Amino acid sequence: MNDRPPSSANAPPADQAASAMRHDVRNLLAPAMMALDRLSAHADPNVRAEAERGIAAIEAAVRRLKARV
Repeated sequence: MNDRPPSSANAPPADQAASAMRHDVRNLLAPAMMALDRLSAHADPNVRAEAERGIAAIEAAVRRLKARV
């Protein structure tokens, strides 16, 4: 039995649109994640803590996007 989801080419238009939206949002979040990742190595512990909070928020958003498959 094939457990893979159908390819986006065979998906209904609404599913294709949702998939494209998820992809676009993840791409929009990528630069913020990279900046926060760099800040997580900052010498100031307060900056590191805020960066970790931002990273956790972005990771939660990405998990939520992935759950909407």
